[in-house]
Amino acid sequence: MKKVLGLTMLCMSLSVFAQSSPNMLGTWTGMSNSAVSGAGHFHPTEAGKEKAVRFRSVEYVMVIDKEEGRNFVGSIGATNNKHSTDAKRKEVLMGAYAKDMKSGVMVNETGSFTFKLADSKNLEVCYTQVSASPKVASCFEMTKK
Repeated sequence: MKKVLGLTMLCMSLSVFAQSSPNMLGTWTGMSNSAVSGAGHFHPTEAGKEKAVRFRSVEYVMVIDKEEGRNFVGSIGATNNKHSTDAKRKEVLMGAYAKDMKSGVMVNETGSFTFKLADSKNLEVCYTQVSASPKVASCFEMTKK
């Protein structure tokens, strides 16, 4: 009986440990897969093509420099220079974990994200921006450096 009780206590403590805050601190990178309509900071467009829906891949760098409990803050920026309309820019990023401590939400100056930690080094991210211009739907994976 003592062994069963001890094993139960160990499992419960591991469960609590598994739900403690993961470490998001550091630099994450990933290439977006985006559907875009209109022009914006991360998705500028060529003159005369502002209303065209287009598909873009932009490299992003996210730096999380502060984390406390279920919240974190940092910046996200586009770094891709493969196209003449790509611009380097950083925005403040704030986030919060859901109860499972593996998923949650983030917001920057222009839109909102959902995320899920696949493991300590891989993050699945989806982003939406609904404004007059641009409208963006994007999902991608980020890797911790």
